[in-house]
Amino acid sequence: MEWELRLRGVFDPEILIEMESHLLDAFDDGIHHGMDQQEAQQQALVRFGSAHSVARQFFLERQTMKQKLLMIAAVMFGLLVAYVDTRPTWDDTGITVFSLLLGGGIIGLLAQKRPWFFALAVGLWLPLWTILKSHDLAMIILLVIPFFGVYAGWVLNLGIHKLRQTG
Repeated sequence: MEWELRLRGVFDPEILIEMESHLLDAFDDGIHHGMDQQEAQQQALVRFGSAHSVARQFFLERQTMKQKLLMIAAVMFGLLVAYVDTRPTWDDTGITVFSLLLGGGIIGLLAQKRPWFFALAVGLWLPLWTILKSHDLAMIILLVIPFFGVYAGWVLNLGIHKLRQTG
């Protein structure tokens, strides 16, 4: 079980303790229902599932939570950039563009799937504000910057995972 968890990058000694506890509970339940020790052990292992399937489930649960937190961070970052850029005293487009590009790249590096969704979360707010304020739909082109950043980070992430698998 430890090996399967390590392969997926989710190993934590507490997870093993929790799994052992669940197995022991299933074993005790089998004994309580009149099974002998060997039969209760077999039944507990069957109910619990293979090491591969359990490790995969832990991985998916962790990834889902990570992706939700990353989406919140992407939205917050996009809102912050939009807030700073819409201040009357702010007049530095280069820093805004670089922020959207770099922030998008970092988000993309951490994203596991749907990079387009993360790119929208980062970059939607400034064009939306401008469109609502001035009715200038041409500002939608600004989405190209966070899309480029997120996809660049995402491709780098894919390359890193590919290197890990071959190395």
